Amino acid sequence: MKPRHLGALAALVIVGVIALSITPRGPDGEASNSAAPGPPTLDLPSPFSLTDFVERHEGEEISVTGDVASQCFSNCTLRLHGFSGVTVAGCMFEGSRIHVVDCVNVSLAGNVFRDHYVWEDPAVLIQGAHGLRFTGNMVVNNSVGMVVRGGSDLELSFNVFEANDQHNAVMGLDSHGAAVHNNVFRYNYPHALMVMNREEDPAVRLDIYENLFELNVEDAVNFEDFRGAAEPTMVRRNIVNGTGQAGINVEYNSWGANIVIEGNYIADNGMLTDELLDEEGRPTRLYPSHLHQPEPYSEGWRHGVKLEDCSGVALVNNTISGNAGSGIDCVNARDVTLVGNMVSGNGVGVSVRPYDEEALIREFSPLLEEDAGVSCLSVSDNVVEENERDWYVEEGCRVANQTD
Repeated sequence: MKPRHLGALAALVIVGVIALSITPRGPDGEASNSAAPGPPTLDLPSPFSLTDFVERHEGEEISVTGDVASQCFSNCTLRLHGFSGVTVAGCMFEGSRIHVVDCVNVSLAGNVFRDHYVWEDPAVLIQGAHGLRFTGNMVVNNSVGMVVRGGSDLELSFNVFEANDQHNAVMGLDSHGAAVHNNVFRYNYPHALMVMNREEDPAVRLDIYENLFELNVEDAVNFEDFRGAAEPTMVRRNIVNGTGQAGINVEYNSWGANIVIEGNYIADNGMLTDELLDEEGRPTRLYPSHLHQPEPYSEGWRHGVKLEDCSGVALVNNTISGNAGSGIDCVNARDVTLVGNMVSGNGVGVSVRPYDEEALIREFSPLLEEDAGVSCLSVSDNVVEENERDWYVEEGCRVANQTD
């Protein structure tokens, strides 16, 4: 295929917005038997379709040098390398991908990225970009939705990420300033967001807020090997609902994670059970069954928030209710702070346990023996009640300043 170059075109893209109409109320921990606060009101994008195109492309390698609008790309690769101030808007990417590398002030707005099912190959690759705006797009039915590596001043907002089902909707995000807000994440496997900071870069900064995470297959927000950031990573005012395994998971040697999980509504997670799966591990209901499902699904942990082999995590003023396992599950988790949370209607309210010996021999990011220990929590002003069991604390673990 001979590479092509696309230059300046213009488009105005309008993205619909819907709202969940329940206003939050934060738990104050002062009264028992109080009703759990409902979810926050969120402004969220509506799905849309694109039908009118000025040009169509099939099976091409295209180098982008200027603005691109209202194009349809089938089985194409667009490459935007080293440019500034470029906009790609209102385009359909069918079985196609885009690479944005070492660019400044690029906007991807109102596009549809769909049906790019190539093993471990993202529909959208963002690498070393600064000032990127990824707004009002649909990223659906891909093997990997989006990979973000490095860069700074990034914004992912008002997008729909749905059924990216081989390896996550969005992964990476080891950026020097990234805001992920007002997006819808639904039916992604295994995670909606998988966030990493394996290089322990102190300048990594993230703010994940006012998103809807609904019916993702394993963990909705997953931090793996996330460590060393100097400023807190914020996870705030999100709705995390109907996840197959854990709503929010901080794991795999995320020591000194410096994560604040605040004001979220984390409810009814741990939905993936053996009863939902057929003999081939495909869901028969609740979650979609994809013909290209990469592996059999299986029942796993079923928690609201799971903290394992990590430290430096604070949970503040969250509503954590109706989760099949524990509302908050701590395994070899240290320097954990729980303040002002409402934890009710879960299998166990708060579970506090030492390390799992199998973590020492796991294939990915095994636990070092020197890091194997007990969980240590500091808690205050939480309401932990009306769970099947409110507290489960194993011998040797420490829960300090408990005023619940």
